[in-house]
Amino acid sequence: MKLWVISDLHLERRLEWQPTRPEVFDVLVVAGDVDDDLARAIECVALIADGKPAVYVAGNHEVTQAANDPVLASAAGVIAEEYGVSWLECTAAEIGGMRFAGATLWEPGDPRHAPSVAALAAAKADVIVSHFPPVPSFAFRVLPFGGLWIHGHHHGHADVTAGGRRFVRNALGYPDEPVARPAIPDLVIELCARKM
Repeated sequence: MKLWVISDLHLERRLEWQPTRPEVFDVLVVAGDVDDDLARAIECVALIADGKPAVYVAGNHEVTQAANDPVLASAAGVIAEEYGVSWLECTAAEIGGMRFAGATLWEPGDPRHAPSVAALAAAKADVIVSHFPPVPSFAFRVLPFGGLWIHGHHHGHADVTAGGRRFVRNALGYPDEPVARPAIPDLVIELCARKM
C-alpha cells in the first residue's frame, strides 16, 4: 500500500495552494493542522484526496476550535463521513487490509494525552497517525511489534527508525517559513501489512 503522507498545511495562512501530487498513491494520510476551521479542513482533505481514501487526525489548530464547541465536533464527524474521510480521534479504521489508528495526542501532562495513548495502544494498528509526536517511552507500548507512526506539529521532514518502528514527520509549515529540512510535498511511503 502506498501512503501519501503530509501535515501542517496551514491553509488559513496561504492565499493559494496547489498540492504537488505523487504520481501514484492509495491512501492520503494527513496528520493535522490543515486549516483552523475543522469542517473546512475535512473538506480540504477530501479535495486533496480526490476520490481516494483519506485518513485524517486534527491538529491543535483545528481542535482548539472544536474542543470548545461539542456541536461543531459532532458536526465535523458527520461531514467527514459525508466526504468519505476517515477522521480519527482515539479511533481506528481499516483500509485495504491495513489498520490505521489516530488521535491528536497532545503532549504529556495534558489531560487528553493519557486517554489518547490508551486508545492508540488498544487499537493494535499497523499505522498510527497523530498530530503531536510520540514520546519514545510509550511508542513501544502503542506499537509493540513494530510499525509506522506518522505525525506532524514540528514543521519539516524527518524519517527515523528505532526498534523496528518507523517514525515519519512531513509537515509543510507556514508559507516562506525557514525549516532546516523541508517537508517533501509528494512523499509516498510504501508498506505491507505486518504479520501478527
